[in-house]
Amino acid sequence: MPLKRMLPGLDDSPDHLFPFDVISMKPGTGVHSRIVQRIGMDIVSGKLKPGERLPNDAALTEQFQASRTAIREAMKVLATKGLIEARQRAGTSVSPRSEWDLLDADVLSWHDPENIGEKLAGDLVELREVIEPVAARLAATRATEEDMDNMERAHGRMASGVNDLAEFYAGDVAFHLSILAACHNQLMRRLNGIIGTVLAISFELQKDTLEQPHAGLEAHYHIIERIRDRDRRGAERAMRKVIGRGRDEIARREKMLRGRSLSGS
Repeated sequence: MPLKRMLPGLDDSPDHLFPFDVISMKPGTGVHSRIVQRIGMDIVSGKLKPGERLPNDAALTEQFQASRTAIREAMKVLATKGLIEARQRAGTSVSPRSEWDLLDADVLSWHDPENIGEKLAGDLVELREVIEPVAARLAATRATEEDMDNMERAHGRMASGVNDLAEFYAGDVAFHLSILAACHNQLMRRLNGIIGTVLAISFELQKDTLEQPHAGLEAHYHIIERIRDRDRRGAERAMRKVIGRGRDEIARREKMLRGRSLSGS
């Protein structure tokens, strides 16, 4: 199943860093949200191909048992995400992948981790490498006692979930978002949704090869120690080490999948 939207409704309050469940968070259930999600998932999954025309408003109204207003609003949302393009007389068609807004948390979360592809998996890791080490470095200068408490609490959730991957990953996402929050940079805080989704996808990619979740606990706690000691370079290096572990796990998964493909051919 394609990844669900993991982090809806995050705001700038520290309380919003922790109350979600990485595995079971539900998408919006309103008519408008249902239409956007269904068509968006069909496009991202390839069920609807680039260049393919969508049914007209009347057909979509009947299909979704929705008003024309809801259909048109859903089309506007999908257009802003770069997934569809409406042309006069030609109707509405699926946009090429190069036009999709992959930094939109919905578009990214609609990808099926099982078929996400080696290129996009690598790009996700690179995005983390660009943002998170810098966030750790800034946090080493700016983190408050409340920020440190949030990091400790998230790490504790990871520790309590070493035998429960859903709980472990929920704590892991909370941990990384708590560091993003500790930057106290209002623009970086707006990255919560996309970073949370990237993390969730990364964890989905790792779950089949991750044999010992507890092995990463010490590496994560080392980040907390470096931030508490105001060691900017050390915090950055520690974060790069953690991301590198994730990269290695994803590489193992890709190797495993290639092996399965060769053995099945």
